[in-house]
Formats: sequence, C-alpha cells, structure tokens
Amino acid sequence: MSDLVILAVGFSVMPFAAILLYLVRDLEPGLRDIAWGLAAGVIAFLALAHAMTLVLVDHALLGLLADDLSSSLVAIVGLSIGAGVAWALFEGPLIRIEGERILWTAVAFLGLHSFSDGLVLGVGFVGIGGPGYRIDAAATAATVVHRFAEGAIVVLPALAARWRPPLALGLLSAGLLTIPGALVPPALFSPSSETGALASLAVPMLLAGIEAGLGFVLLVRGFLPFAMTARGTRWLASSVVGFIGIALAHFLVE
Repeated sequence: MSDLVILAVGFSVMPFAAILLYLVRDLEPGLRDIAWGLAAGVIAFLALAHAMTLVLVDHALLGLLADDLSSSLVAIVGLSIGAGVAWALFEGPLIRIEGERILWTAVAFLGLHSFSDGLVLGVGFVGIGGPGYRIDAAATAATVVHRFAEGAIVVLPALAARWRPPLALGLLSAGLLTIPGALVPPALFSPSSETGALASLAVPMLLAGIEAGLGFVLLVRGFLPFAMTARGTRWLASSVVGFIGIALAHFLVE
C-alpha cells in the first residue's frame, strides 16, 4: 500500500510543473493559436480517443458479466453527466466571465482525469499479479509529459483570464485527486467477488463516460474557438501535433 501511495503522490504533483508556462506568458499573444491548438489536440485524445476507448472496452466486458442493457445505461449516464456538467459551467448562470468558464471546466476535467489516473494505479495493486505497469526511464518521462500537458490545460485558460500564478497553482491542486482515486480499487474492487468484479468495470466506465462528455464540450466550446481566432492553419497543425504527442506518451506508458 505504501508503494501505491508514493506513486499516487508522484502522479498528483506532476501537473504543478505546468505553472512554468507563466515564465513565457509574454509570448502567448503571438503564439496563442499554437498553444491552444496543442492543448486542443491533447484534450481530443484524452476525451475522445482514450476515455471513449475505455467506455467501449468496459462496455463489452460489463455486458458479458451483466447484460448489454445495463452496460449501455452506465455508458449513456456517464456521457450525459459529463456533457451536462460542462454545459452548465459554460452556459449556466454560475460563472458569468467567459474566460473563467473555460478555466473552471478545465479544472473539472483535470480533477476527473486525475481521479481516473488514480484508479488505473490502484487497479494494478488489486489481485495477486502485482502492479500492472512498468517503471523505467521511458515510462517515467512519458508520464511527466502526460501530466504536464494536463496541467497546461488549466494554466492556459488561467493565463488568458489573467489569474496570478499563486491562484493558478491552487487550481492545479485538482491533480491531487489521483491519491483518493488510487485508494478506491484496493478498498472496493475485490476480484474474488462478483460485486467487486462488476464495480471494477462499471465505476471506471462511468467515470470515463463523464470525462468524455465533459472533454468534448470543453474542446468544441472552449479550446477550439480560442485556437481558431488567428488566421491561417497553424492551430490545426499544432492540434495534430498535440494529439499525436500525447498518444505517443500513452504508448510508452501503457
């Protein structure tokens, strides 16, 4: 358990490194389309490729243990919750400043993705096989890049909203949700029980659905409009680079 906590803490603090973007904030106006395009590519992969893959895979596995209708309901509920929360943050009366709407939705996305990352860590410690991931130089470097990119998703809107570094640093604490996420599987997902097996599929699928729905709205309502404000296609090229880059980071880790 101590090894799991150490790993979870390490994952949790990595997004704080994105505060270093404040050192180059003077370059942001001229490179806004590139910066926001890179972030849009990262969100597109995390939400639409990675999270939706988890939804589809767990949907099939849960259908074998339970039934297709129950599995589909879990997925639909997750997607609906995520999209609904994002819609409320962007279009609801709670937040009235446009830049802060993007910011707080990005914070919600970081927190949810961090909790899901914690679940992945915790699942590795469930059962007799031990950790289901490797620790080496390539995997560690890819994890740092992965978590830095997630932190940048919050820091970029914080820069645009003119939040000072200490306040932005506080928002990055959403990454600390990795720690409670990592403690859930050892506590609840007993592979020896039918209920534990069902929960080990249904809970991650529900969270992945929420992440996908939230991330989709964040992408099309928040980051893409900012990236496309400048003329030209630099935003599109940087989006492709961001998508491929974060995919490569996941290839090295998973």
